[in-house]
Amino acid sequence: MKSLSILTSLAAAIGITALLKFLHLFSFVKWNPVGFSKSFEMFEDTNVYLRWLVLFLVIWVISIVIYYISLLTSKVPVAISSLIFGILLAFVVEWLISDAGTMLKTMKKLSIPFICIVVIGMRFLMESAIFHSKDQPIGK
Repeated sequence: MKSLSILTSLAAAIGITALLKFLHLFSFVKWNPVGFSKSFEMFEDTNVYLRWLVLFLVIWVISIVIYYISLLTSKVPVAISSLIFGILLAFVVEWLISDAGTMLKTMKKLSIPFICIVVIGMRFLMESAIFHSKDQPIGK
């Protein structure tokens, strides 16, 4: 079960990171996905590929956590729970990234493609986790 969670979250992290690069490349988001390096002085002068690698590792760790948290919601239909959690996660991430003071300003600046990527990634992780838990329960 542990290797399934690691591999599933690895696939989700690779996909989400690649799609974030795509969004940034074609300017679908107004913010830089690796813009966190400005707040950390040790990453400011590093290579851009290293910053993307750090972003990938952070997404991978978050994906593993989401994988195990989604096991708790196995009684709720995945389509509903992944949509709710995905929209909430996308909203929180955009709120933390943007400098909008209020939630209303954040809602006006939301990127629809970013929300779609987060919801699709959330659906993939949650559906896989619940499928794997029914196929191979943790107790085995």
